[in-house]
Parts: sequence; structure tokens; C-alpha cells
Amino acid sequence: MLLNNGYLRSIDAFIREAENISYHVAAGNIDKPLLADWMTAILTGNEDDESLKLKIFNAISPDDNEH
Repeated sequence: MLLNNGYLRSIDAFIREAENISYHVAAGNIDKPLLADWMTAILTGNEDDESLKLKIFNAISPDDNEH
């Protein structure tokens, strides 16, 4: 679908990151708004955005209060 819609440059980043992201979505660590932010970043070529990386890191990091 990315190929058909003119996002050829985004395919490598999407494939590289999608497996990890999908795992955390399934585990409930990444919510829909954060997933939408990630997908938008991939499609616009902004996947290296530091604020997005921090949001994802915080979402997938174990909560220290759960112990």
C-alpha cells in the first residue's frame, strides 16, 4: 500500500520499525495516538524526531512503580 501511494522512501523505515512497534501496541504499551504520531513521522520522513523517540521510550519502558 505504501508503494501504491507514493511513499517509496518510507518503506525501509516502516519495515525496520514496524515489528517492534506492533509488539508494543499488542502489549498495550503504545496507544492509538502515539501509534498515529509514529506512522505520521514515518510517512513524512521525521522518524528521527527526538520528542517522538522519547514518547515511545517512555511508553515501552517498564514503570518503576510496578515492583
